[in-house]
Amino acid sequence: MTEAIDISIEKTTKSKLPGTNLKDLPFGQQFTDHMLEADFENGEWKNVVIRPYQALQLEPSLAALHYGQAIFEGIKAYRTNTGEAMIFRPFDNFRRFNQSASRMNMPEVPEEIFIEGMRRLIGLDKNWIPEGADHSLYIRPVMFATDEVLGVRPSNKYKFLIILSPTGPYYVNPMKIAVEEKYTRAAPGGVGFSKNAGNYGGSMLASTLAKQEGFDQVLWTDAFEHRWLQEVGMMNVFFIIDGLAVTPSLDEGTILEGVTRDSVIRGLAEMGIRTEER
Repeated sequence: MTEAIDISIEKTTKSKLPGTNLKDLPFGQQFTDHMLEADFENGEWKNVVIRPYQALQLEPSLAALHYGQAIFEGIKAYRTNTGEAMIFRPFDNFRRFNQSASRMNMPEVPEEIFIEGMRRLIGLDKNWIPEGADHSLYIRPVMFATDEVLGVRPSNKYKFLIILSPTGPYYVNPMKIAVEEKYTRAAPGGVGFSKNAGNYGGSMLASTLAKQEGFDQVLWTDAFEHRWLQEVGMMNVFFIIDGLAVTPSLDEGTILEGVTRDSVIRGLAEMGIRTEER
């Protein structure tokens, strides 16, 4: 159970919702009225506030811009038939977020800020959840270094945010996947299992080249032989071989421990289909 904490709330004086079309929602282009913000300074989290969605004022020397200490998560909330807001497995994303923080030498975010703050934020902006099939409210927690000095070292200060974006389905049609045999995303001992910004920045060239060839996404292969499959740029991957579901293993730490991946494994088991991780 989460503990109640002092989260101040500053409500917007004018909602953007009446002027937003919730039936035409490209991914990540519309944002709700409010956001959560918290600061890590002097070894503790402070200044936890839900305020109107707004721009941040940042210094050019911001450590995250130069040295890449930035992590995030992707979660979804749905509207039930009774109008309630339901968040899909947020505690799994909370755990994974802090695993990413540990790998990137960043402070962990307490449950009472991550989970309780998310709950209150969605409670405030729940009317932004679209009602259409395959529509949801995308939840983006993000943390980045905020020291305002140059120098390769862990930051002493960090900012944590949660923003919300109503969205439709990311892809409507079946995807065309290119198997990547030149560029690599991750290697054992690296940061492939963490959801850090650099993983995505490093993947963009291969994805762009694949799209120029008519593909939607890249299926990454191992860094040594380009023989062993890892994951697609935006999702884990499964293959059905002779009635067996086969998916890449998490053991080498080169792929993301997907929450949907785990849900699929559980669903397949309920259907009597065994999954083998290789």
